[in-house]
Amino acid sequence: MYLPNAPQRAGSSRVVRVSPLPSRFLGRNVQLDVVLPPGHDPAADTPYPVLYLNDGQDLRRLRLPATLRQLYRQQLLQPFVLVAIHAHERIQEYGTAAQSDYLARGSRAGQYTEFLVQELMPYVQQQFRVSANPHEVVTAGCSLGGLTAFDFAWHHPEIATRAGAFSGSFWWRRRALTDGYTDADRIMHRLVREREAHPDHEFWLQTGTLDETNDRNHNGIIDAIEDTLDLMAALVRQGLPDARIRYLEVVGGQHNQHTWGRILPDFLHWAFGVPGTQPPRVAVQAEISGFTSPWSSRQRLQQRRHRGSAVFSQYLAPFTFPLPPMLPLARPTADQYNAYYDTYISLVPEGTDPLAQLQHQPEQLRQLVGHLTDEQAQFAYAPGKWSIKEMLVHMLDTERIFAYRALRIARHDQQPLAGFEQDDYVPASGANARALESILNEYATVRAATLSLFDSFQPEAYDRMGTASGHPVSVRALAFMLPGHEAHHLHILQSRYLPNLPA
Repeated sequence: MYLPNAPQRAGSSRVVRVSPLPSRFLGRNVQLDVVLPPGHDPAADTPYPVLYLNDGQDLRRLRLPATLRQLYRQQLLQPFVLVAIHAHERIQEYGTAAQSDYLARGSRAGQYTEFLVQELMPYVQQQFRVSANPHEVVTAGCSLGGLTAFDFAWHHPEIATRAGAFSGSFWWRRRALTDGYTDADRIMHRLVREREAHPDHEFWLQTGTLDETNDRNHNGIIDAIEDTLDLMAALVRQGLPDARIRYLEVVGGQHNQHTWGRILPDFLHWAFGVPGTQPPRVAVQAEISGFTSPWSSRQRLQQRRHRGSAVFSQYLAPFTFPLPPMLPLARPTADQYNAYYDTYISLVPEGTDPLAQLQHQPEQLRQLVGHLTDEQAQFAYAPGKWSIKEMLVHMLDTERIFAYRALRIARHDQQPLAGFEQDDYVPASGANARALESILNEYATVRAATLSLFDSFQPEAYDRMGTASGHPVSVRALAFMLPGHEAHHLHILQSRYLPNLPA
């Protein structure tokens, strides 16, 4: 039996850190946070509706406890239980259960589905009195977690009929863009075409006009939006009534927790709103109804390859929503770090949350090097310079060390922390003998651990000071150094390595 640890108060709701749940399908223990509604009664006559949320380690970064507190106080939500599932090796466990992508990512998505169905859901139903009625079960996630949530509901309407995807990774494809790709290679779109929609299916889909800048077919529509619009068209062709799709496009919205956290109230009301109440008003950077942006959905819908899509115009009804803005982590002051690190810290733009930048960088790195062969990844742009593989391992080493320093300082450890010599570490790493995919998988694992660590810190921990490499440094400064250091190397990769790769 798994007994919940002591709950943390989140206003009228409770955040419960559950003892890790062993999974034979995933071969590991799975960390869970469960958010219980006000007055939760484990012996209630009627079971509670439930939301299973992927990437549950981002609970605080999405400001979910605060948002729930506000919506419950406004009496806009019916009581429901939220199960936040912490990710592990998300690049392998998330995806479409039926097929990996062209780089064999998502290879364990099928096992993750089995974990949900056979292990997690029965456990949560028993421990927290949640419903097994598919009309009361919702899955959701952001980015790759959104794709996973959508895929689950599409293929398992007998378990969950509704899903929400924030900036869903509907680009997921079976062929590289450089290997004869066509839109028919998009995996989720193909899976939708292979079966009819269930009569009770409902989907909530969101994109941001700044989710990315890629436009693979040069038609003026960024891929993230086009892939989502095309998926909506496929759903309608498979018999899903257009009224069962809610689509929100956030002008100025980015691929990060800041945007997703601001739009969460609309999703939560869509999924669990009190009947007869209106969706909460949510702050976005521009009114979607204004169509003042060059990314205007109305203009794009007229240009789309899939004609007859006017059914989507109703999803673009006027929004004027305001939610309290989510402030990024404040920048460190000059006395919190050695001036040597100014270069790195300056690479985190003003107003950007460094943790959001850390969350976004893995996708950027994958797009830059994921298509390289192992031979190409051993390229060095000049004699005596590191290879691409060596540079990636150096980034991993530095991230681990900076995160370790942050951990010790956050725990009030005043022992001076030694520096490290990168030029000794790299040759000893054996990076060039490793497969590139192995390095990228390790990178994803380390990044997930780093984000979980920083997410666990209480606000006061960020200004705790320690000593590293003979100089004072704060946890806050380390949070900025990490994405800044990576941005520095990504720039070098783009400017010196990739343009000079041998043909």
